Amino acid sequence: MLIKKLLEALPLTPGPKPPKKVEFTAGAAVHDLPRCGEVLAVDVYNRKLELLYRFFSDGKNYTALVARAFGRFTPGWTERSPVGGSMWHSADDIAASPESIAAVDRVLKNVSTWRSDNGKVGNAIQNFICTVGRERRWRAYDNRQELMKAHFAMFPEYPKDLAAFCEENVFHESVLYVSKLEKGKRRAMCRHCGKSFQVGREVKPGGSGVCPKCGWSVNYRAQWVKAEVTHKAKICIACKVEGQLLLRYTDVERTIFPDRKKPDYRFYDYFRTLFLVSKGKGTEYAYAWCQAPYQGYAWRRLRNGSECLGNSYVYTSNLREVFGERYYNVDLQAGLAGLRRPISFRRLLDNLKNIPQAEYLMKAGLPVLAAGNLPELTGLGKHFLPAMRESQASFWEIQAVAAQKNPKPEDLRQLCALRLNRWCLELLEEIARYSPLGRALGYVRAQRELFPSQAKRRKLSYFLGLYRDYLHMAQDLKSDMSQRAILEPRDLKERHDLLAARVNEVKSERENARMQKMIEKGLYWWAHAYANEDFCVVYPQKHSDFVTEGQRLNHCVGSAGYYERHMEGKRMVFFIRRASEPEKAYFTAEIDMNAGRILQLYGFGDCSAPREVRTFTEGFARAVLRWQDQEQERRAS
Repeated sequence: MLIKKLLEALPLTPGPKPPKKVEFTAGAAVHDLPRCGEVLAVDVYNRKLELLYRFFSDGKNYTALVARAFGRFTPGWTERSPVGGSMWHSADDIAASPESIAAVDRVLKNVSTWRSDNGKVGNAIQNFICTVGRERRWRAYDNRQELMKAHFAMFPEYPKDLAAFCEENVFHESVLYVSKLEKGKRRAMCRHCGKSFQVGREVKPGGSGVCPKCGWSVNYRAQWVKAEVTHKAKICIACKVEGQLLLRYTDVERTIFPDRKKPDYRFYDYFRTLFLVSKGKGTEYAYAWCQAPYQGYAWRRLRNGSECLGNSYVYTSNLREVFGERYYNVDLQAGLAGLRRPISFRRLLDNLKNIPQAEYLMKAGLPVLAAGNLPELTGLGKHFLPAMRESQASFWEIQAVAAQKNPKPEDLRQLCALRLNRWCLELLEEIARYSPLGRALGYVRAQRELFPSQAKRRKLSYFLGLYRDYLHMAQDLKSDMSQRAILEPRDLKERHDLLAARVNEVKSERENARMQKMIEKGLYWWAHAYANEDFCVVYPQKHSDFVTEGQRLNHCVGSAGYYERHMEGKRMVFFIRRASEPEKAYFTAEIDMNAGRILQLYGFGDCSAPREVRTFTEGFARAVLRWQDQEQERRAS
């Protein structure tokens, strides 16, 4: 044990005069302290024999006291290695007497194995610090592994009815295998109820419908196809062990085989949370199944209090056993019964604990909203409550419906039935300002069917984004949005591209007019013609000249940054052309107008300019400064 007050009182041990090319010297002695035992004290000096730091060790632990600032150290106690170097670099050379080396060897051991006398003390201290640090890391790792094993042992087995629960509440559709057509009939078997029956010729592989025996939604699949069908989902399972709350988040994988009546279920945990109370103090432990370096995937302990806020289904069969009849005035088992979409269960628990609004939403039958970020719900009246309850609407679905004119509860039901992702809902919210949601979705689906090749590659969000951009451009161009031909063009992609070209044209006209005004005000007040037998300089006159130059030479001069800097008159762009072909793009130069030097000079695809082109452009840059000086002198006179 090292007691700093006792260590500070130890006398200094002088070091020898350092030899040439050695920056440090040290004196070392072993002291017998009553509460610390044998302690090694190494006092390190510079060439002026000024004390830099003191190193103390009892053979198991170490610490250092910096006396004066040097290198990256400031005065005070430190646990870092003060001798410089690292595990892969040699430590500083420190000269020491044989007595000091013997004292270091007595406590730190194996000092005699180092070759140079000037390197023994520094290398011994460095090696000891690395060894102690490595042992501490190993010990901490072992402790973490033991704690993780103890925590994982607390989790019970999966509930026996978990597969049945997932079949009824997590996966909302199954597979109906059908045989080949024989005498106008097919033999069918439902993988949800396991019953076999006959169906008519209208049931074909690739379609979908409802099982006539159990009423479950099913997809029709050919019985002779041997490949299995796999569905995946996530579920949160809460459990209580010895009064401690445990949450396990599990990946559920359901596999349906053609030759088996019932689907096969597999469960893999990907996140575990433990709320443990010990001696009246609560600690939240979190573990995640994630990628680990050099060993694939492994469990990793996260910072205490880390939360899994991702959406998942909730196993509700045991919620009363875990949380009691009331959790912050809410019966969780009754409130989440029949929940058919994933929510953030952890956020729901936190909201019920901290936000009174969550309790109201749960009692109103809106668990999806109670498990969200609890924004203010505006735009929909109380008559939407039944539709919200039935459809289990999310905040983004409500916002999309509220954005349209004269929303109806049926609109919310139809939108929720589609189960669109958040990005699609945000696009629909913008589209709803121009067209009702049902009409907009019908139009976008019809446009998607016009391009069957793209429909396979492009998702619904692509076509929604295309329609949103088209509507915005039509509005900017002051089109009559009440006309159906404007609101719903026959070919959306064609009209989108035409409007985009028109918008760019209008923008270019504005910028061309702006640049013409700047030229009239004196953008090229200093300018003269500059050319020789081979090359000439062309001054851009319109904004479109920048765009055309960038397109022809396949570089970035057409971007807005070059145009704006050119308009400022400080970093200007000029076109270098062949004298015989002044209309054909050749090279583009950016000139610093204050320094008269070339900033950039590139041709097609950012290729470098040959020597003769660079020499010509450098002459033009110097001429610019000369013209500016002459013009200023003329105006002054």
